[in-house]
Amino acid sequence: MLMAAIAIGIFAYYITNIVAVDEDAEGRVPRYLEHIDISLLRTNFDDGALVYTFYYENIEVDMWRHHVSDSEGLVYSIMRSPYPSFIRIYTNAPAIFLTEYDYATRTVHITVINPRNVFERIVVIDPGHGGADDGATVGNIRESDIVLDISFYLYALFQNSNSGIKAYMTRIDDSFVEIANRAEFANTVGDMLVSVHTNAYRYSATVAGTETLFLDDSSMDRYGNLGRFNLPNSVFSQIMQDHLVEELGTRDRGLVERPDLRLLNESSIPAAYVEIDFKTNPQALANLTNSQYQQRIAQALYEGIVHAFALATSNE
Repeated sequence: MLMAAIAIGIFAYYITNIVAVDEDAEGRVPRYLEHIDISLLRTNFDDGALVYTFYYENIEVDMWRHHVSDSEGLVYSIMRSPYPSFIRIYTNAPAIFLTEYDYATRTVHITVINPRNVFERIVVIDPGHGGADDGATVGNIRESDIVLDISFYLYALFQNSNSGIKAYMTRIDDSFVEIANRAEFANTVGDMLVSVHTNAYRYSATVAGTETLFLDDSSMDRYGNLGRFNLPNSVFSQIMQDHLVEELGTRDRGLVERPDLRLLNESSIPAAYVEIDFKTNPQALANLTNSQYQQRIAQALYEGIVHAFALATSNE
């Protein structure tokens, strides 16, 4: 009877904690945090990307007997503090944590899990630019802000759908993430990568339309396709292009091969780099800054990603 009560208590706490981590103290979606918790821990989230902080409350912890199991190679640094009791884990990609507390030894065990071992299909959404890198600006309107808004709408569509596709974002605020880190992030946990951008042409305000940048499959050939699905970059990019043009009614500027883009060069999973429209065109700018239009863009991207996964073949 006692064991049953304990099991029910643990399960109740597990469910409560899963719900609780959906938002941080300021009501924002946690950055890259998927936490499975069956102990008496409180998780928190630092401002820096890919930093997880676990605070220990109402339990005695011997920090020197604290174990972190990382067979996935996701962790590159760990910081422990006895007063107050917390452990801070730095990872190079999103991680899932399974935490357990041993009352007899006052030891905490944290198992670090690659999301690929939990979710069958994962898309990495990359809002271009960020931080000191504004992207192209028109007046005081920054590309980095527009694409972040669109990416949030896209992320929400996956969160609220039954597509079976898990979404992660390379940034969730106005922060700068190195291109190499975005690529490593995507290659480590993702199956497909969509980088969201808006275009600009400062020599003419009449230029408008949608285009998608891509690279042939040389990067996947060079590094080996690290994802679980195979789809040529040109095919993936054409799918994204077609869905955007059909939904938005923009001019179809087609695919543009860009071997000079580092993100595409370093991506070893299928990748598409969408340029939705030209901010330097007044009508396009009005559309791109309109929340309803942004939601239409997100819907087109969502449907394109679902379509791409349906066509992709498994590497496993």
